[in-house]
Amino acid sequence: MARRGLLSGGPAPTFRGAALTLQTAYEPELIISGPWETGKTFSALWRLDERLRDTPKASALMIRKKRVDMDASCIQTYKKIIERRGGVTIYGGETARWFDYSNGARLWMVGLDNPGKALSAEFDYIYVNQAEELELADWETLTGRCTGRAGNTDTPQIIGDCNPGPEDHWILKRTAAGSLTLLKSYHRDNPRLYNEDGTLTPEGERSMNVLNALTGIRRKRGRDGEWVGAEGLFFEEWDEELHTCEPFDIPGDWPVWGAFDEGFTHPLAFGLLTEDNDGTIYLIGEHVRHGWLPPAHCKAIRRLAERCEVSWDRVKKIAAGHDVFQVRGDKEGKTRQQQYIEAVDPETDEPIGIGKKFVKATLDRRTGAQELLSRLGNREAGIKPRLKIFNICKRTIATITRMVHDPSDPEDVLKVDAVNGEGGDDPYDMLRYGVMVKKGGKGVFV
Repeated sequence: MARRGLLSGGPAPTFRGAALTLQTAYEPELIISGPWETGKTFSALWRLDERLRDTPKASALMIRKKRVDMDASCIQTYKKIIERRGGVTIYGGETARWFDYSNGARLWMVGLDNPGKALSAEFDYIYVNQAEELELADWETLTGRCTGRAGNTDTPQIIGDCNPGPEDHWILKRTAAGSLTLLKSYHRDNPRLYNEDGTLTPEGERSMNVLNALTGIRRKRGRDGEWVGAEGLFFEEWDEELHTCEPFDIPGDWPVWGAFDEGFTHPLAFGLLTEDNDGTIYLIGEHVRHGWLPPAHCKAIRRLAERCEVSWDRVKKIAAGHDVFQVRGDKEGKTRQQQYIEAVDPETDEPIGIGKKFVKATLDRRTGAQELLSRLGNREAGIKPRLKIFNICKRTIATITRMVHDPSDPEDVLKVDAVNGEGGDDPYDMLRYGVMVKKGGKGVFV
């Protein structure tokens, strides 16, 4: 079954910002990113349609992670474009299989969940809808099918659109490596939402009211366009505006304690914590490093306390993972705690050990996760947070925004190991140990 696109005439669409840049871009790998409702998909598909009209006999692919998700999203948008411009025949009825252009160009529609023979072919152009859903291996498979070997253009191109994902997403890493060009779009670029003079349209007022009501990670991604958090996020109530703060001087009557998660190949994470008179815990400093020996960690941790203007004598206890009491980590068979007790400054030979302050942390992962979740509060229910993190503790903040539910135990956080010292859940474990010190108003100080 085939249906002709209609010639409807009318003015050409207005493009601004990244959407405008995209219309004349020829980079081989290109993704337009931004918050919800910035017109990313329309601008990317208009560019795809333009390239197909300019390239006789071109072969192109429209693809998404799951084929079923395409019919009501990118395919509908594409149908509106070709109905506006004409000259295209749709094959496959309501579930479009391919589009034929009058110049012999053809566009196929497939999903990565059922690509058939599509990924064995060569393409001049590939469009990827919701590129953040793909794995890096998926993207690299597609780039391998769009190298110019299809032979109909000297400028083959893979174009994607995406919503922001976690801050360690492969899209950002590929962009940093120089392989991928990432264009950032904004709500003001969308003519449906904003007039040329920067005022909101009636549709824009409705849309922005909805987006402004978002909270937590959804607000950061959907309204602000920031790459934060992870899918299946455990700490959905996390909101940087609520749960972080500028550093301040710690009053002398507030208790101070430490939390310690041992590591060598994966990061060691140490945190310095305090509690105000209303029961709110603050993480005021962090030390996160891998590949260091105990003396170097001890020196860095003591310097951390100095930077926080907290004398080491005020640090009464350090809640540590039980492995420091058990693992015998040197040729003399000393435990890690003993090594942290006997550490001396490599430069001065002065004793700088911290191990005498170690106490066994509460290890129960589920209880610790629930305690952290409880302390984040609940904006919708009017429950104020009882945990804040100084904004200088960037590794811990980034880790909290990545933690997801454990599929085998939804009430717990999924265990994640670091790779080459990066990522992992070590700062989260440290924070969990530190918060559990004061669970129920009791802890190592009682």
